[in-house]
Amino acid sequence: MKMTQLLTSKKIIALSISAALTFSVNGQDKVETIQVTGSYIKRTAVDAAEPVQVLDYNFIQSTGATTVAELISKLAISSGAENQADSYTQASTQGTGNVNLRGLGLSSTLVLINGRRQTISGAITNDGSVFVDTSHIPIDAIEQIEVLKEGAASTYGSDAVAGVVNFILRKDFEGFEINAGISKVTDSSQKDTDIGFLWGTEFNNTYITVSGHYLDRTPLSTADRPDLGDNAFSSLGNSFLLYPIQADGSFDFSPITVAEGPYAGTYAPFENVADPSCLDDELGVLIPQASGTRCGFNYGPIYNLVNTETRTQLYTNISHDFSGGTQLSADLSWSSNKVKDNPQSPSYPDLTFPFISSIHEGNPFGTGVIWLGRPLGADQDPALAPRKNETFRASFNLAGSFENNWGWDTALTYSKNTYTQYQQDQLRSRLVAALAGEGGLNNDELFNPFDRTSITDSIIEDFTHITKSEKNTDLLAFDAVIDGRLFDMPAGPVNFAAGIQARKEGFHVATDDVYEINYDADGNPIPVDLIFLAGLSEVDVDRTSFALFAESLLPVSDNIEVTAAVRYEKLENDSSFDPKIALRWQASEKLIVRASASTAFREASLSQMNATAATINGISDFNPDGSAKSPAFVGVLARGNEDLKPEQSKNYNLGLIFKATSSLDFKIDYWRVDYTDLITVENAQGKIADDPNGEDIIRTAAGLLSAIEVDYFNSSSVTVKGIDIESVWKINDQFNLTFNASHFLTYELTKDNGEVVEAAGSFNYDNFARSLPEDKATLNLNWVGESQRASVNVNYISSYETAIALPENESAKIDSFTTVDTQYSATFGITEESEATITLGIKNLLDEAPPRVFNGFGNLSYDPKQHSPLGRVFFAKAKFAF
Repeated sequence: MKMTQLLTSKKIIALSISAALTFSVNGQDKVETIQVTGSYIKRTAVDAAEPVQVLDYNFIQSTGATTVAELISKLAISSGAENQADSYTQASTQGTGNVNLRGLGLSSTLVLINGRRQTISGAITNDGSVFVDTSHIPIDAIEQIEVLKEGAASTYGSDAVAGVVNFILRKDFEGFEINAGISKVTDSSQKDTDIGFLWGTEFNNTYITVSGHYLDRTPLSTADRPDLGDNAFSSLGNSFLLYPIQADGSFDFSPITVAEGPYAGTYAPFENVADPSCLDDELGVLIPQASGTRCGFNYGPIYNLVNTETRTQLYTNISHDFSGGTQLSADLSWSSNKVKDNPQSPSYPDLTFPFISSIHEGNPFGTGVIWLGRPLGADQDPALAPRKNETFRASFNLAGSFENNWGWDTALTYSKNTYTQYQQDQLRSRLVAALAGEGGLNNDELFNPFDRTSITDSIIEDFTHITKSEKNTDLLAFDAVIDGRLFDMPAGPVNFAAGIQARKEGFHVATDDVYEINYDADGNPIPVDLIFLAGLSEVDVDRTSFALFAESLLPVSDNIEVTAAVRYEKLENDSSFDPKIALRWQASEKLIVRASASTAFREASLSQMNATAATINGISDFNPDGSAKSPAFVGVLARGNEDLKPEQSKNYNLGLIFKATSSLDFKIDYWRVDYTDLITVENAQGKIADDPNGEDIIRTAAGLLSAIEVDYFNSSSVTVKGIDIESVWKINDQFNLTFNASHFLTYELTKDNGEVVEAAGSFNYDNFARSLPEDKATLNLNWVGESQRASVNVNYISSYETAIALPENESAKIDSFTTVDTQYSATFGITEESEATITLGIKNLLDEAPPRVFNGFGNLSYDPKQHSPLGRVFFAKAKFAF
């Protein structure tokens, strides 16, 4: 990688650190200090140069959230995360959670647990993003969450481009708490039931804290919210395209007449003919074509908006204080999340679009036809596609101090995730055999697509296959840091920290023999024996990295302090040098000015470099005249690229902190990220729009779209600018008001074809950005009494627009979305040493429905990356403390 720099800041940092290293250590006593995410230096200033938002335990409890995903969805700075079920655009991340700071992508946010790295999930998004799975973290165990709202590669290394989210878990707890809760959607049977506990004790300077949480979630079907899935249908139900070729190979373009039977009528060559029984099932739909009619399949009511799911999470912290100030601690955690149903269409359409000859036993047309359909239709039970997500983490930390008041801190952290995915499809070879009368378990049965009532259980069992894939990720990280006071300047001591980090990460993919992608002698992928799913390549790779870093805090004057940091990271095939400089100026008693400039980077993930994987996307093909066809789901084959370069960014922040009174403050920050060499996967819709007949657009002999091949690549640039606002008003001893907002000024990106577009305020259906409302904001009012408390939370997401071609009855505008959550708690004494707390609340008090989104035919009619489909939810919780 080319060495990055920010004008002269690199020289300033190098001079300040080298100067710091030339002085001997001062042995003065330490002042009470704290360490904030984004720095290794402990300091007395609460409002440091780094823009950090802190969500403390009381705030987290006031939201009523039962999962980390629910909590993250309310963060103003997070936009476009995948925290809800959506089988259409995020089918391979169900049962997980993530964060997307600044909307810069799931891979651009670094997630830490107790300040240490965590392995990424084995789940991979449709656009190839990798992420740390936040569903591993039990919400009951969280002490506070610190959100660093700027790049932090100089401190933490790769991935901290958009910022850092640090989950700080509870420890040193004494007592026992057990809690249980239930939340239920008001107009549906969907409910969440959860139970958790927290126990801690201390003996002989040893502290033990144990926490556990179990969640049982029941489903919410799209059938219960039909307006959210009314565009989720396919034109490929069961239809036939008359292809006028005879048994002897000659063509006959004469009209085709069927004298009797369900297909009786006269048809033109190349006309679409729908199955006459199409409307016998309520999920069948007739779709007019330029020539004839197709039988479509309204699969929307089959799918879930919320899946049946169970989550089990365990966490423990054990620490011991030795004489002399040395402390040994260990964090151990394990989680198992299971998506138990995840219903899908009974079968996918056959994207090979088989040709059925004129002499097929069931063919009533007397001429060849191309079958546009799926082996199993609306008359069959849905196929289930369960997911299993298991994570283990162990972190061991040994810290202490030298006699000269310098401190040292070492940690060894190992984490592993296994994501298992099941998906049903049909074997192409066995379907072809069945069409030829050689199907079934004894190879002697005929599958007649012209008469769906003739299909037997033996045929279904013979050509149906349930694929299984398992992705394993693991990370071993060693950290060592020293920090202390170097010397005194007239304005105060110069503090310094330095350290090393070594990491080894692995990525392993295993799948069944049918689903595995193999390659021919020329290195080209061999199509798997499935009619729809395009397969997955087996991978077994790992890599290592090593980093040196240093940081110095210099009090330039009584009112100005400068922080300088630098990190050198040696990657397996590259390297990165990332400096940072930050300034904090106490301009007056009430006004603080802060500014920072830094560089950051993100290394390509092992999956982006080595794996080939297929996803299923709704794609609009094009007619010869250039008009768009109705979207249909096709396989998109994403190919790994070993030549990917690390992404690079330059990050800037300028902020003001105004303390109007001792109880009211305002923080406003202008930020900018200049992102280059962004790693993304080619947008399949954009690719076919640019060239419908390109070499990577796979079509059948009849010209029908079958699949699209896309590659990971380094795109040119993204420039993102915005403003964050935060205010806390402690009205009195009982009332507290908190406001947070994030606004995009611009999100300028370059599409695959080189076109520069503005993504802020857009749904971004045809580029690599996610939906990006310009504004998100939260307002939280808390009242705390002696034994009672109450809260009101207002969550706002601004409107945005889509540029997709719209039917007449659809709107390009996606309305704003405002929800109000409220809760009340009361605490009662049970005995002298125990108490109970009862909480009652309502989420989405006004029963606001998610705004309608037209995302093409074949997808949900709302945006699950921004809005909730639940409506009003009542919840109740009980906590008993002993």
